[in-house]
Amino acid sequence: MLRNNKKTTLILSLQIISLVLGLLSVLALKGSAQASTSLIPGAKTTCANSSSSYYDSLNQPISGSIYVRLPAGSSPTVIYLYSETASNSSCQLIGGAKAEVGHWTFIANSSGLSNLMIQGQGLNSEPHSVVAELLAVPTASICTPIVVCDTTYAGISGSLQPNLISDTTDRVAVYVANTVADIKYTNINYYADGAFLYSSTQLRPVNQDFLPGGTHAIFIQLVFVNGEKININQSVDMGMDWSGLLRVRSNFYRSHNKFLFASVIVITIALAIVALWLARIIHKRHEFRIDRGTDESEEVDMLNPSDHSDNIKP
Repeated sequence: MLRNNKKTTLILSLQIISLVLGLLSVLALKGSAQASTSLIPGAKTTCANSSSSYYDSLNQPISGSIYVRLPAGSSPTVIYLYSETASNSSCQLIGGAKAEVGHWTFIANSSGLSNLMIQGQGLNSEPHSVVAELLAVPTASICTPIVVCDTTYAGISGSLQPNLISDTTDRVAVYVANTVADIKYTNINYYADGAFLYSSTQLRPVNQDFLPGGTHAIFIQLVFVNGEKININQSVDMGMDWSGLLRVRSNFYRSHNKFLFASVIVITIALAIVALWLARIIHKRHEFRIDRGTDESEEVDMLNPSDHSDNIKP
């Protein structure tokens, strides 16, 4: 009888334990399902108000492929992009991606996004500084965001520098890449090794008159009327400048006052010619005196001063 009671108690205990475990597993599955549902693109959730949430209202909506990038000094982290409703009470998840520094990562496709929110761990930063950057590319033909927004203009490979459409005080910097295929440019600036060379109104190879000998890093920037820029990086090898003429020519073209520079060069050359002319005259006069014996007698007198002292009477 006692043995049957113990057996019955053991069975009841096992049943109770099984029931508790079953309830816990159901709750866990339900919680995970709710969590996974909240991270499905298109799912709606309450707009969070925490240190990891940042909002931005844009003056113009953005559409197309959206890319994300972290500013320098940040650590890689997963960022979720939400579209905030007008009531400011619910947010719709658009997409998420692991963001990195100095590298654009695709996060989602969007259409007409104007009120946005991003969430991500470790996005806290100094006040008034950007915590993340977003780039909207309406069509794939405009550029390919990798490290920069790679593109081709007039058959030349370069990178598109898009416009910033968010306020400079926003914690999320939002850029939009627009096509410049039919946009006029205002001017083209040429640089060599980080130094400005000149501006032009026509896209041509760099004027090599501005370059001395050696290899130079050329940077060409096209400025368009819509504010965007095309950046082109090239390398030009001018070879060895043994004579120094390339250096002189480069300094002349880079000088702000070419007339003054040319005047200094002409005066320097003239002084050198005059110095050579005087040296030649002195040399010829010396040879003439030697031919007449004047210099020879003076040299002998200087070498034998005792001959003169013997002729001096006390």
